[in-house]
Amino acid sequence: MSCRPLSNLELTFLGLAWLRGPCTVYSVMKELSLSASSFHKGRAGAAYSVSKRLIGFGYLEKVQEDHISVTPEGVAQLKRWITAAVPMGDIAHSADLLRLRFFFLGVVEPGERLDFIDRSIAGLQQFLETCYALLPQNEEIGDYFGVLATLSTIYETKARIEWLKTVRRWVESPPESGKSWTEAVLKDI
Repeated sequence: MSCRPLSNLELTFLGLAWLRGPCTVYSVMKELSLSASSFHKGRAGAAYSVSKRLIGFGYLEKVQEDHISVTPEGVAQLKRWITAAVPMGDIAHSADLLRLRFFFLGVVEPGERLDFIDRSIAGLQQFLETCYALLPQNEEIGDYFGVLATLSTIYETKARIEWLKTVRRWVESPPESGKSWTEAVLKDI
């Protein structure tokens, strides 16, 4: 047992091992690396060290020379994670790197701002197609909850597109000087 709370990466790894298990560490690493989420892709390389920790904590066990399986203690850990109140830090977590860049949009010329927004919208529309393609892929492997989870990505991507379309209008035609930016922008939503 771990004397510390498991990280989101460890819990994700444990969940994937439960979902696909018994399986190889490599197959979990591959699934992370092929994820549409840059969060998961960027952590795929940690799969072997994460699996060693989870084995050491007693949440995973080796069932064959190269396969792992989630132990009853690991299943209990997953159940606690899923049923516990979600911390505000997790609810508020949104690593939106488009939004991050937006804070500094004033560093470039007006035409470059609009180009940035237009390229971002095009990229999101392309990503939206990828998200829709994930639905039947999840169904194909019998992952009903994967289909439902992917809906979140679709809704989020659509919302980001709408946000960019809205702010594009404001970047192109800012509120008149002396007027409240907040009031003007809030009237638009």
